[in-house]
Amino acid sequence: MEVYRYQQFAYLVVPVLLGIEFFMCARDEKKGKEEIPLGFYLLDFFGFLFMAVIPALFIFTIWAVETKSFPQQIMPLARLDRYGVLFFFMGSWWQVYLFGALRARRMVNEEKNMLYYWGPFLALGIFISMLVLWVSPFNLKWISVAWFFFIFGSLSVFKAGLKAIERTMWVLAGFTFIFENALFIWLENVI
Repeated sequence: MEVYRYQQFAYLVVPVLLGIEFFMCARDEKKGKEEIPLGFYLLDFFGFLFMAVIPALFIFTIWAVETKSFPQQIMPLARLDRYGVLFFFMGSWWQVYLFGALRARRMVNEEKNMLYYWGPFLALGIFISMLVLWVSPFNLKWISVAWFFFIFGSLSVFKAGLKAIERTMWVLAGFTFIFENALFIWLENVI
């Protein structure tokens, strides 16, 4: 297996942590209720999707492409592999915003310090900035790190509550998700 493939496994950190956050939100959704709400099942489904299905599909396509185990299906597998890498590569940002939205939602009912929220958010932001943009031109990794600190600083200066932080993160996640997929479709047509 090519050496760069091992680095790609580090991309799985964000979706696995996002899956854990979905599971924790699902647990909180059901807490203290006699009937299990629909939101629990939905959050649980997304937790399973991000923590198990997507990483398994990602690992399977890497293995299948590298070992050429399915010679008749090499083109669809290569395409799926490329989209999987882009899903994690470029998708790391919207996944961090989604992680932030879910964590803010969960913290509304908890009496925790805001460091409990901003610490993991900034750590994940710095992690993906360095991982994904390490060799990028124009010092994009530092621009990305600055962007995460800008979000933190802006919301802290305006003393945004957890509900406002959650809404902001949902908007950022949605915008970034749409932009990422539009960019990917464009790249697929150009390259």
